[in-house]
Amino acid sequence: MATNKELKFIKSLQNKKGRKESGKFIAEGVRLLEEAVKSKFYPENLYYCDSVLTERARSVLKSFKKQHALIDKISKSQLDMITQTEEPQGIVAVFKTPKKKLFELYWPKHRKLLLCDNISDPGNLGTLIRSAAAFGFDLVILTGNCAEPYSPKVVRSSAGGIFVPVIAEGNIDEVLGFVASEKMLLIATDLKGKTDSLPSNIRKRKIVLAIGSESEGLSVEILRKAPVKLRIEHSRKIDSLNAAIAGSILMSKLYK
Repeated sequence: MATNKELKFIKSLQNKKGRKESGKFIAEGVRLLEEAVKSKFYPENLYYCDSVLTERARSVLKSFKKQHALIDKISKSQLDMITQTEEPQGIVAVFKTPKKKLFELYWPKHRKLLLCDNISDPGNLGTLIRSAAAFGFDLVILTGNCAEPYSPKVVRSSAGGIFVPVIAEGNIDEVLGFVASEKMLLIATDLKGKTDSLPSNIRKRKIVLAIGSESEGLSVEILRKAPVKLRIEHSRKIDSLNAAIAGSILMSKLYK
């Protein structure tokens, strides 16, 4: 059984300070952890409540046992103490937070990168990460005032996508310098963009798709450096699409 000290530590991972000090984050629920299994992203510790486990959850538990994760059984009251969902599914995992520095995470084989600039809403960031995973993006780069990628809200919103693309953080100057040095094509979303069409030679290029917040758009520095500025055609009945929807539409176009 997990000790009170362990449970207190797990609960501390629900806040930013606890995650930053420990270098760890939590994920709960069957679907999220099934995606972790598929991506071979294994936890350091796993906690389960036998009385509420489904067959799917037991299958996840079995998979992690094979990877020698430290596993502890907890009671229903203990489960409720360390989870945030209204109906917890009986399984909670603690993961080590991956490295976040761009130059440590980029590989030459990476061909499609998503740049999220000032995406402060956790739901939008999680959805963008999920779409990046779905549409074959290798790396997600965060600049500006983005939500914390391994917070519980972003992790849940990603629906397991958090375990698929690599996630890096950097300042704008560093990222733009990197894009130039790697001779990548920077594509920016811009309401004033001249086209909704992608360049004809797009399949031959390494690309970076930059998405800004709905309220502020992309930073001026990124717009200045982007040779391609895209807009998405939509009804005039609304002013704009939110960042997650706009980014997902464009990632879909780049996947085809």
